[in-house]
Amino acid sequence: MKAGIFSAGKLGGIFVLAFILAGCRHPATSQPAPDATLKRMDAESAGGRRRNSGRRRKKSQQGSRRGRGGGATPGGGATLDGQVTEDALDEETLCGIGRGRSCDIQVAVKRGLFETGLEPAFPENLDCLGIDETWAIDYTYKRDREQYHGGIDMPTAYGTPIIAAADGTVVAKYEGRRTMRGREIIIRHSPEDTGLPVWTYTQYAHFDEMPKREVGERVRMGEVLGPTGNSGRQGRRERRPAIHFAVWFSADPRYLPRSRKIIPVKGFWMDPIALYRGGTPFDSNSMKALPEGEKRVSVSVMTKDGKVTPPGAKVVWPYYCERK
Repeated sequence: MKAGIFSAGKLGGIFVLAFILAGCRHPATSQPAPDATLKRMDAESAGGRRRNSGRRRKKSQQGSRRGRGGGATPGGGATLDGQVTEDALDEETLCGIGRGRSCDIQVAVKRGLFETGLEPAFPENLDCLGIDETWAIDYTYKRDREQYHGGIDMPTAYGTPIIAAADGTVVAKYEGRRTMRGREIIIRHSPEDTGLPVWTYTQYAHFDEMPKREVGERVRMGEVLGPTGNSGRQGRRERRPAIHFAVWFSADPRYLPRSRKIIPVKGFWMDPIALYRGGTPFDSNSMKALPEGEKRVSVSVMTKDGKVTPPGAKVVWPYYCERK
């Protein structure tokens, strides 16, 4: 297990003493240097050695078996293409994407969970739902520990249809009674689905009713997934109805299904607005480094009649837009 990935306070006195006696060195948790390209990011991820803890692995696997809220595997325990066990993931990805309570939040930051400054720009002749809680803003005031928003939120009326951002396959759906996200569905998109050179995963949360699509089923871009709600654990104030929309990506097609989340092998966080750039780069370091004049991203959208703007786009906003 890599020192610094899991918080020392969570390991307990015995493990801390063991690390000291073994002469383990704790690396600094300062911001990592920007990755110039996705290729470099993949190389860095592949270069890291996985150091396993048998006790933690057993606990993690038991947690997945006991987890509530809908499995990530279709009926009868069948396995979808690309599914792997925890052995296939390194600890950095497990912590950086999974964000368990014993994980250092700076690992998620290293995997792309930080503000980029991107903003959506919608077609002038259409009314589209905007964002009220932006990507990677500080959520520490809402939580009991340091945390950042792993997506974007768009408020709207109860029952407003949430639609699939692209063609893809449902890989998970959760009731989410114990999560802040509530009812959610996750769709996996191949490079052919999006036109991007990576595998992407889109997450849609806070449904008022559980989506009807089942794990393993294919969905089409613009297909209605379910109605907007405010499901999930409430914080200090009641949540308004909205979608929580998140995106992850990886050059590796494999992923780990867990009891409450999906973790792509060698996965990274993506600012959801970067998904609409239509090509590379889209990693958070590159997005943050863009000149201010390039921070506004033209978003492709769909109207209720199925028309896509601009024509031929493979990714659309997760809500229908309306004509002015």
